[in-house]
Amino acid sequence: MRWTPGVGMIRAGAVAVLLMMAVPAGVYVGQFAPPASAAKAKWASAAEFAKQHWNTPIPPQGPPPKSYQSPEERSLHPSACGECHPDQFKQWKTTLHGKAMGPGVYGQLVDMWPSNPEGAQGCNECHAPLAEQQKQAQTGSGPFARWQPNPLHDPKLEMSGLACAACHVRKRRVYGPPKRDNTEGVNDSTTTGKHGGAERTPYFEKAEFCRGCHQHDFGGPNGKAIQNTFNEWKASIWGEEGVQCQNCHMYRRQHLWRGIHDKDMTQGAVDLEVEVSKKSPKGIVAATVTLTNTGAGHYFPTYITPSVDVIVELEDGSGKPIPGTRQLAVIERRLSPDFSQEIFDTRIPPQKSLTIKYRRDRPAGAKRLRVRVHVKPDSFYLGFFTSILENPNLSPKARGLLQKAREGAASSSYDIFDDRVELGKR
Repeated sequence: MRWTPGVGMIRAGAVAVLLMMAVPAGVYVGQFAPPASAAKAKWASAAEFAKQHWNTPIPPQGPPPKSYQSPEERSLHPSACGECHPDQFKQWKTTLHGKAMGPGVYGQLVDMWPSNPEGAQGCNECHAPLAEQQKQAQTGSGPFARWQPNPLHDPKLEMSGLACAACHVRKRRVYGPPKRDNTEGVNDSTTTGKHGGAERTPYFEKAEFCRGCHQHDFGGPNGKAIQNTFNEWKASIWGEEGVQCQNCHMYRRQHLWRGIHDKDMTQGAVDLEVEVSKKSPKGIVAATVTLTNTGAGHYFPTYITPSVDVIVELEDGSGKPIPGTRQLAVIERRLSPDFSQEIFDTRIPPQKSLTIKYRRDRPAGAKRLRVRVHVKPDSFYLGFFTSILENPNLSPKARGLLQKAREGAASSSYDIFDDRVELGKR
């Protein structure tokens, strides 16, 4: 089976909407709670492994064992991991996972931690899930629960976002995928070598590993979760054929997680066809524009934050658009500001197409038809940050960060297709 790298929107990497969406009751996982059962070396399924591994906030790592002699072994900072894993570290630094505590997220958390620590930690469950990354910790339970400064808090580690240790370290034990030369599908446990060996499991390379941050288990408007990427994948041909998230987003184990912010990745997810009719009446331009989701293992785009414009219009001989000839199709899942209603959902499911029928009078001077596919990865965030900045009660630090985030959202757009078809003589 042939498969093409797809496009995605990572909840952990792209800033989440923190102030607008509370975690429903029953979903939030308690503060620094230890796993329900002792860690096991083997797991019955990818789902079982993921449930245990992503018990968030990830419990405290504890002190490093005495056998960890070097500073790199004893540290949880990504830069320490990079001493022995330089390629992965360099890749990680360029990603939205590495920027999961960027100005958009942190700009909201600055004021949220003092006023709503439970909500702030709920955001951190994906953006900075280690116990050592939390500014505050909860003691007691029920009516006696209290939030207080977290004695384990490491500010530098907090700003590392989805750090290496968030995926790979539990109670100072290193976890990862099998070595390439291991028998396929086999778990492997070692106890010698750097950082006392590792627990290796093929479940690191299963979609369930990504599910925790890329699928909401609580409902959303119109019967669809607000973050529904895992379920979209599971229902697709890619899910049926066992093509995992990692096959596209961690191609050859690269730690890049490219998604809709990457032009090449996005362009590889869809095909564009433009057909100008040769049988339309004189003086009429008729065309069919088809955009097909051929490569994404989920909806194009997934999640609610991106928007894609398909722009069809006529141009004159100098390349200027002719007023009154533009036709626009918006590909997006748009919700009401409070997320209670779905206004529209025009996204393209895997292996499906969006078809635009274009028909306009041909003005004098019209020389060609131009079709442009314009991607706005942060469309929702641009409006959200603009709105939140109107709040007069923002602290100066929060305001500065959110202004920077708005500037980033405004500058992240790009074209994946820009095709021109000559119309010939009138």
